[in-house]
Amino acid sequence: MKIYPLKKSMATQIDNHNSNGFFINRLATLDSKISINFIHLEANGIIGNHKAPVNQILLIVDGEAIVSSNNHTTVSISKNTAVFFEAGEMHETRTNDGLNAVIIESPDLTDDLFQYNQ
Repeated sequence: MKIYPLKKSMATQIDNHNSNGFFINRLATLDSKISINFIHLEANGIIGNHKAPVNQILLIVDGEAIVSSNNHTTVSISKNTAVFFEAGEMHETRTNDGLNAVIIESPDLTDDLFQYNQ
């Protein structure tokens, strides 16, 4: 067994796409097709508007986020919520109070197992 603390102090700061307060702990890359990351987004932080290079899931594990996509509709989400972004979809994530999340990215990722209760 190996234990990996997911501390912001051990993460890489990302400032691409005018991002602010955005830190990533890289967890795994599988066959260069699947990337799994744990992120820290500080209070008033932003992952700037950018095109998803592949399908991706943003899974909020702590805190709240405000996400938007191609149509510029903003939606507030909180922990235990997942958001699926399709490859090529422009999207942005913001937070007022900070958040932690897991991001899974892969061209083979689909959302066909999710059940929608809207």
